[in-house]
Amino acid sequence: MKYRNPQIPEGINVSDRHPLKELLVLAGGALLLLVLLSWLLGQFGGRLARLLPFEHEAALAPVSLLSDDAGPELRAYLAQLGGRLGRQMAMPGDMAVHLHVGGGNTFNAFATLGGNILLYRGLLEALPNENALAMLLAHEMAHVEHRDPITGIGQGAAIQLALSLLVGDPNLAVLGSAGLYTQLHYTREMEREADAAALEAVNRLYGHIAGARDLFEVIHTQRHKIGRDELPAIFSSHPLDAQRLEAISTLARQRGWSESGEVTPLPAAFQHWLSEAAARAAEAEGRPGLATSPSSPAGHLHRG
Repeated sequence: MKYRNPQIPEGINVSDRHPLKELLVLAGGALLLLVLLSWLLGQFGGRLARLLPFEHEAALAPVSLLSDDAGPELRAYLAQLGGRLGRQMAMPGDMAVHLHVGGGNTFNAFATLGGNILLYRGLLEALPNENALAMLLAHEMAHVEHRDPITGIGQGAAIQLALSLLVGDPNLAVLGSAGLYTQLHYTREMEREADAAALEAVNRLYGHIAGARDLFEVIHTQRHKIGRDELPAIFSSHPLDAQRLEAISTLARQRGWSESGEVTPLPAAFQHWLSEAAARAAEAEGRPGLATSPSSPAGHLHRG
């Protein structure tokens, strides 16, 4: 039998699609897979971090980065208001909250590890009444109660560590206190849940939620004042201002909360206390040891 090589049809290994198109499809698939893996790693890291007991989380708190410029009167007032809110929120008995006032004129506030909450003077100075302040405190306290700081850091650290190993740079600096601090971020779902818990606490404390929306209106006004528009919702970790204001009215209707009522004014000396804090910060600027221990009695919220 005589053997002959078969004739191979022309174009059998040639794709009809342009090579660049195939490359884009492969790159898109790889990117989608990377995003999915990052999300899964973040979820795993967050769940794993939540298993850490709260008292051990407190040991990781970046105390050196938490300045506290408040005088005794301001500390006592904030601790008293926070304690009243804490009793409405039924926070676990071993979950202590520590308030710090600082940050210059920065317009912000956040909760971090170990129940530490940093309130920036710029935001405090803009609040029109105690109800708005209570909403701010309760929102940050809800993050602590929900274990959002350690969860957010666990998610961010897991993703960063995986990406570092992927590119061949296993930089574990994220495990340091400064690295943990910078990994803090909350999802929009965390923010919505903190808003809802804060509104419930404010309603229980005052019998209505009047003044609560003032917090977000102040933030919205300040955002436009400095010319910084919000990111599109898909790129933002926080719900948009309009969404948060709408959510307040929606929750009020669903749960029978009144949006009207007498708001409680801030203490007459509140702005003076903040001015003293600013002067204290200016006087101490450039000197080490500004941060105070979060376990100091003046900065501790007593819920009993």
